[in-house]
Amino acid sequence: MMKKVLCGAMAAALVASTLVVAPDASAAKVPKAAYTFNMNKKSSKVVAVARKGDTSNFAVDTSKKGNEGGVLPKASSAKGIKLKYVKGKHKKALFLDRSKSYGAQLKGVKLGKKSWTVSFWVKPSSSLSSYMSVFFTGSNITNTKKTKWISITKTGEGWLNGYSSPTIWSHNAALDKSEDDAHFPWYAYQNDEGTWAGDGDDAKATALVKDKWTYITLVVDASETCEYGTSGEKGYVKSYHAWTYVNGTLFGNGTVAKNSMSNKNLFFLGINAWDCPFKGYYDDVQFWKKALSAKQVKKLYKKMK
Repeated sequence: MMKKVLCGAMAAALVASTLVVAPDASAAKVPKAAYTFNMNKKSSKVVAVARKGDTSNFAVDTSKKGNEGGVLPKASSAKGIKLKYVKGKHKKALFLDRSKSYGAQLKGVKLGKKSWTVSFWVKPSSSLSSYMSVFFTGSNITNTKKTKWISITKTGEGWLNGYSSPTIWSHNAALDKSEDDAHFPWYAYQNDEGTWAGDGDDAKATALVKDKWTYITLVVDASETCEYGTSGEKGYVKSYHAWTYVNGTLFGNGTVAKNSMSNKNLFFLGINAWDCPFKGYYDDVQFWKKALSAKQVKKLYKKMK
């Protein structure tokens, strides 16, 4: 599988750093979201999508001819699948039951190329498997030469000494034309001393757990750069700085791939082009065309509790 063979290289490229406090210059007032999906009822902006020919609920075999770049989830491949809305964190929530291999696409979201934020409630109804996509966005997703994406997922074996979620994983094949798959910046949990998950803090490193509502916020700040790996070595990336919050508290921070957000991006919940679909609930998914500050994220969580 295109992504997974590089796990060892990614782990080797990771350079641990001390935890950096997110910039907090802006006021604590939370701006109105550019896009909101409250999941209270059926919407033309939230549609079921599936991967053509895939009904297994397991990872797509990318070694199979025609599947090298994965299989793009589409509404046309989800005929007969109806999204379910059940009791949620607030009123109703979207429930992906994984009775078939499917997820949901959020339509009409355009965040541009600069700073952005996504926030949502999520409750897994099964344990997360490695690489399972909780949230996924990208452009040219199945094109191995041009693919750009960001995923909120769980680390797999070989990434760290243990497992961690939520993990932010991103990719831009266009960064190095001589090595299409060399740039996979990712980051997970860091404690107050800057220690990475797997260094004795595994319990805190896994925040997304079965049958528990968790509020996840990902902030990508295009005004601040961050480095991944070692300059001059394979896999090195200097790009935008991102911050992950769990229930309003900073969980980790690191680098996301360049140009991984654009107005051409597609947005998915519970599915990507490769891995086992997610089973669970989503509520109050929101997007901003700016990087929220730490104070704003904390206030947002209190508001959304």
